[in-house]
Amino acid sequence: MESESFYGVTLSEKEPIAQFDVPDIPEEYIVHSHKLIIKQISLGSEAKTGEFNVVQAETNVNDDGEKKTVKIPIAVLKVGETRSLRPNVEFPNGSVTFKLVQGTGPVYVCGKAEMNFGEFDDGQIYGEEYSDEDEESEVEFDEEAAPQTNGKSNKKK
Repeated sequence: MESESFYGVTLSEKEPIAQFDVPDIPEEYIVHSHKLIIKQISLGSEAKTGEFNVVQAETNVNDDGEKKTVKIPIAVLKVGETRSLRPNVEFPNGSVTFKLVQGTGPVYVCGKAEMNFGEFDDGQIYGEEYSDEDEESEVEFDEEAAPQTNGKSNKKK
């Protein structure tokens, strides 16, 4: 089963840090994958002219079996130059901290959280019966029918 949800935060001088944590899942479910995908980062209309607003992402990664913390800027925004970015950045399998490391904002970070999970119970996967036998379906073709292009027949009149 898959689940998607909207994710959005506002970073500002008053609240420069936002944390995304993987939600708690009941024990009977097994999480196959989860990720946060950042689709857009925008500078608010109240942002100061000439000020750079830098958004940093901090997350843990596995490097040769060793966990490391990575901190990297994912957006540099400035009134009159760049007010919005569409980074399409993915953060798989973990929590992420977003921080406004420079500027006063407001900066809006939005995207979606995706989770793929299922319940395994004696031959059932995702609540459906599992069978080793392949189900074959027969597709019948009308060999005399003319091929179509863009919904129109190619037959000559």
